[in-house]
Amino acid sequence: MRNNVEGPIRLSDRAVVFLDFDGVLHPVGLPAIDEDFRLIDNPGLFVWLPILERLLAPYPMIGIIVSSDWRRLFDDTTLIQLLGPLAARFVGVVECYGASRSEEILAEVERRGLKAWLALDDHPRVLAAHGRDARFIACEPATGLSSVAVQRILSLRLAHLLVNEF
Repeated sequence: MRNNVEGPIRLSDRAVVFLDFDGVLHPVGLPAIDEDFRLIDNPGLFVWLPILERLLAPYPMIGIIVSSDWRRLFDDTTLIQLLGPLAARFVGVVECYGASRSEEILAEVERRGLKAWLALDDHPRVLAAHGRDARFIACEPATGLSSVAVQRILSLRLAHLLVNEF
């Protein structure tokens, strides 16, 4: 069983962001692991993490649930380290597995009883899900959070997240 770091607030009452890594925090396709599935030193990885840190700064109560496929390769301790300055926001990983990332996230929302959440992802199914649910924020795989348009959308959604205006 994975550790879920929770403070005095129950996770179901906490606002969270489901976070993908590839195509969100850095461009898709960057070398990240070696043939033994060990993380390699690549300065291009997590290059847009400071953008997310800046956008989340006004909302210290918002947690992060890792939805990235990296959750299948690395344990919670490593994922927390990878989040760097956002490590304290880590509340767990998506433990549900489905046919698509959006289905996994929706199953996790149900499993955890979440009320206030957003999902940042570059998966094509997230783009399709965005049409049905504005809590899914789709990124372009090559630009991720470096896109000013995505930053604007995320900023607006974060402001509305805490008042449940979805």
